[in-house]
Amino acid sequence: MPFYEYICGNCDHAFSLFLTYAEYDTAAVTCPDCGSDDVRRKIRPVRVTKGEKTRLRDVTEEAAGSNSSQMLGKVMRTIQENSGRELPPDTNEALTRLERGESPAEIDKDYK
Repeated sequence: MPFYEYICGNCDHAFSLFLTYAEYDTAAVTCPDCGSDDVRRKIRPVRVTKGEKTRLRDVTEEAAGSNSSQMLGKVMRTIQENSGRELPPDTNEALTRLERGESPAEIDKDYK
């Protein structure tokens, strides 16, 4: 059974009220502080979570117009995290360097 949040239009007191679903449409809600029936329901923002495919698509679209090493690193890190697999230490180090903004050419020199 849910708690609903209200704000009094008379005294600005915020309060919560436990109502069953059946009571919600029929209950006469009054402010517990001043007794006014000038109350309005406070609606909280809704949080929406994204699935793995949506997160991956979003970061890929964000990177599409970018030519930065950091963005490349961000996309690669997101792909790695979504795969659930650990990277070998040298690959992880190279990816970390990309995320810091080092160029792929600079990183490549250290691996030859």
